[in-house]
Amino acid sequence: METEKIYANAFNQAQEIGPIRLKKICEYYGGFAVAWKAPISEIKNIINLKELEDFHKKIDPEAEFSILEKERIKIILKKDFPRLLKETPFPPELIYMKGNLPDENLIHLGVVGTRRCSTYGKEACEKIVSELAEYKIVIVSGLAIGIDMISHKTAISNNMKTIAVLGSGLSDEVLYPRQNLRLSQEIAEKGGCVISEYPYAMKAALHTFPQRNRIIAGLSKGIFVVEAPEKSGALITANFAVDYNRDVFALPGSIFSENSKGTNNLIKTGAAPVTSGEDILRLLGFEIETAEKEKIALSSLEEKIVSALIEPMTRDELIRKLGLPAKEINPALSILEIRGIIKESGGEIFRM
Repeated sequence: METEKIYANAFNQAQEIGPIRLKKICEYYGGFAVAWKAPISEIKNIINLKELEDFHKKIDPEAEFSILEKERIKIILKKDFPRLLKETPFPPELIYMKGNLPDENLIHLGVVGTRRCSTYGKEACEKIVSELAEYKIVIVSGLAIGIDMISHKTAISNNMKTIAVLGSGLSDEVLYPRQNLRLSQEIAEKGGCVISEYPYAMKAALHTFPQRNRIIAGLSKGIFVVEAPEKSGALITANFAVDYNRDVFALPGSIFSENSKGTNNLIKTGAAPVTSGEDILRLLGFEIETAEKEKIALSSLEEKIVSALIEPMTRDELIRKLGLPAKEINPALSILEIRGIIKESGGEIFRM
């Protein structure tokens, strides 16, 4: 087994080969250890790649593998992947991992979204992910700044396991984004893992992020898109999820928000709208014990305010919409916020 991992890693150093060609090589020779002994001219013909340097002369398989061992990076071959990932149309041939894969029998939820998230997106992500903690759901995301980072941090703070799928190698020197290096270490320390299909020292590139998104979708039973503009990597992940017959959920947002155009479009094309963790749990098939909730008594003015907040808005917008003087509305807003019914953050007021 270790021998096969040694040579799988060696082949993976030749970046021009890629996962599809790696699969061809492995299938043709029955394994990477056998393939390593084949002449380069033969390998070129098999993978239909004329321009390929003789990596046998450039790469020392044992030396490369010893670097991984020193850094406590494990290699998982495709045959040992979690079932959901292994069954996707084009999984990688190997993945590198720091930490430990959570039990694959736990429900894995991909949580993705824009790097430039709003206060609304941040707080909605924190609220909804926190509401899943009791059900031991594993959160899968991409470690990017924004929604990815928030979902990982929220999972950790709620004692949930989380998996970060990188668009770079796992070396501390190339890990992207650099500012989330400590977060990546914490993910592994708290029972989750950081994984990548890319060689240890490979830097992130434009093409690596869409490619890694297929792994996020592949590991997950469902994908929750929190915020996404019309052109967003999060939507690529959602498209992979649809291709893999996974559930897709989206957070509804203001029609005036660029960050909600992608999610609102997803809902129009069939994604399930989600406004609470309970929505996700039910859609994933969990049986929720529902106790009759105590009805919160509101004054007529408070009911008008809550009804008006169908989307986040500024205080001035709310006052104009209600057509009432500020001196009447402001005290009611304060009371509603104290009671946890609304929240004002980032210059906007929204319902909790």
